[in-house]
Amino acid sequence: MKNSIFILIVLGIITFGCKQEPVGQQPIDNIPSGPVTNVKIENTPGGAILTFTMPPDEDLLYVKAVYSLKEGVMSEARSSLYKDTLRIVGFGDTAERQVKVIAVDRSRNESPAVDITINPLTPSVTTIGESMDLVADFGGVHGYWTNATRAEVSVVLLKEDNNKEYNSIETFYSTMALGDGASRGMDTIPEKFGIYVQDRWENRSEIKYFTLTPLYETKFDRLKFRAVDLPNDESFVGGWPKSDMWNGVTGNNGYSSPGGTGRWPHSVTIDLGVTGKVSRLKLFQRTDPYTYSEGNLKKFEVYGCTTLDPTGNWASWTKLMDCTSIKPSGLPLLENSNEDVARAVNGEDFINSPLNAKVRYIRIKVLRTWAGGDNFQISELQIFGDNR
Repeated sequence: MKNSIFILIVLGIITFGCKQEPVGQQPIDNIPSGPVTNVKIENTPGGAILTFTMPPDEDLLYVKAVYSLKEGVMSEARSSLYKDTLRIVGFGDTAERQVKVIAVDRSRNESPAVDITINPLTPSVTTIGESMDLVADFGGVHGYWTNATRAEVSVVLLKEDNNKEYNSIETFYSTMALGDGASRGMDTIPEKFGIYVQDRWENRSEIKYFTLTPLYETKFDRLKFRAVDLPNDESFVGGWPKSDMWNGVTGNNGYSSPGGTGRWPHSVTIDLGVTGKVSRLKLFQRTDPYTYSEGNLKKFEVYGCTTLDPTGNWASWTKLMDCTSIKPSGLPLLENSNEDVARAVNGEDFINSPLNAKVRYIRIKVLRTWAGGDNFQISELQIFGDNR
């Protein structure tokens, strides 16, 4: 009983002590820091970069810039006491803006504000919008744009409905310097479309309008595909046969060429089972933990023919495509953004020119993999085009 009472007394003391302990940084005084000095302005697309000299106060906590992003919408950018730079972002035009720069100490006292004027350069949402183009493609339409600053944007495709209203049919989230995106599954009749870009502050570009007629496209029947073993092609590794390139399963499986053969580049040949005009190849990578690494294709060529030369002589083949796999983020090997993973999982399209002839056989020559090794893998390969 005595032990129990003693324990309760100790717990009571601890609890009381905890309740009296201040939570977070409490005010120390009511004396504000001095203002920042020597403010320099570098105007940037949609914002500005400020550099300054901080006040010499020992209890300085941070410096902030306060400004109106839009009518009635106040925003704030902060810089810790270890940095003498502030980045202001989010403006959708080049109008002159007023900014207050304030030093804040550990007691949350604010210094007198230093008023400055910035003149944002043309925002990325505007320059991207001016670069946008929309063209007819197999099965739909294809948008293209340039994003020199690699800004985080969403590109929206619109289509006119029966009520003459434009509705969103596809949205692409991208930071790629040379971006593109397609919407497919459409009939081959003239339609009215629009395209615009929006940033994360909801600034929008002007809508560009187009009247386009999609080209006919269908997916080639994978059940008609078969592997062709030519003398110059590679064989396969264990449980990674060529036929697994079109078994309908994506992920950490598929076809793998053997390594250590002493020759490079590697090639693989496929009989499509029907003669048709190829519009695009959709290639699915071997994914986690190999996304944009290991033997996934980075640079390759695609060839085609209608009559097969059993000797494997490359002179009998016509080059259709030079292909380079693009990692949206541009991050180093083994570092992948959500956009990178999404592209790998959903498949990457490689577009063939509609001017190229019909083919029955395709041959893929792999020039380089993401890891730079001497073998390659393809998890799944889909072929689209006009097979009528």
